[in-house]
Amino acid sequence: MRIIGRPKLEDAPNWYPYFFNLSTGNNLIEAMENNKTRMLDLIHSIPNSLENYAYAENKWTIKQVFIHLADDERYYAYKAFCYSRRVDVLLEIPQGEAYNTDFNAQNRTLKDISEELLSIRNATITLFKSMTDEMLDFKDFPGQVTYSARSLGWMVVGHNIHHCNFLEDRYLSR
Repeated sequence: MRIIGRPKLEDAPNWYPYFFNLSTGNNLIEAMENNKTRMLDLIHSIPNSLENYAYAENKWTIKQVFIHLADDERYYAYKAFCYSRRVDVLLEIPQGEAYNTDFNAQNRTLKDISEELLSIRNATITLFKSMTDEMLDFKDFPGQVTYSARSLGWMVVGHNIHHCNFLEDRYLSR
């Protein structure tokens, strides 16, 4: 099995190392598989009575957090796809108050959200398995924030771990 190693810190924005450091190991595909298992175990452990729970006023519900994970993984995978194909795309996720929180969570269940997350992760894994080292490491779009597909792949894992940890600490340890 081919190993997709860790990214160089200069191949990502300065806020990415926090997320990179949450993931262990030196094999992206293995990290994605392990994280997928943890994420699905977590979502399946949550009783239906808590799916709309938010730990404080104006905070996301548990369902909204998982939908956010699905949305952001799609974003990171698409941006990695573009970089791997040398397609210049100026695409940044809004931060803070600018982030759209209309997730349609009220019409979703944790079961269907978990099915969506599984489909997205499997597609992300397939995408990264198809990339060569050259595709993984291309990062030459002048004037933009520096990324490589490799750094975006590790961001998928670290971002997911961050939110799973947060769910366990703030939402489920009460």
